[in-house]
Amino acid sequence: MMLAAAFFLASAIVIYIAYRFVFKYTQRSMTQRVELRDIWYIVGGYVITVISDNVLMALNNLIYHQSDTPNNQMIRDSFMDANWMVTVLLIVEIVLITPITEELIFRGVLFNLFFSPNRIGLRTLLSTSLFAAVHATDTIFGFLLYAFSGIVFATVYAKTGKLQNAMALHVVMNAAATVAILLS
Repeated sequence: MMLAAAFFLASAIVIYIAYRFVFKYTQRSMTQRVELRDIWYIVGGYVITVISDNVLMALNNLIYHQSDTPNNQMIRDSFMDANWMVTVLLIVEIVLITPITEELIFRGVLFNLFFSPNRIGLRTLLSTSLFAAVHATDTIFGFLLYAFSGIVFATVYAKTGKLQNAMALHVVMNAAATVAILLS
């Protein structure tokens, strides 16, 4: 139980610090009013990302004979070796904490910190490249899978101006991937 408390406390501290950086550079709250347009961007981003993931994983399997990325394999292995409490913590981490933290860092901070607002391409390239680089990949298609997801997350954020939309899309993507891993 102490491990779980320490885990959530550490996660909360990281999220708070990242949020403060984002707020400093954007002067926007992390939560804003949800509009129908936001839902369409999230749903559209999900559909586009699922299609691109399937195409890139098929190419990865065809060329490199890998049916999964090392990142997903590591997650799958973690579930196999874990007791119920660790499994619950992993699910919370993968589905909620990681997407919020990654979006704060990659879209919130990196997207806004280094280039002027009118340099969307450079902002997207920076946040996407670093996002893909921190995920465990060992093939070009694995890298492109995460890079393309990063591009979609950045596009949703840029088009709506709401970081919460990129977070919501990332939560949905990670939840679907986690369910797929648990059911396989």
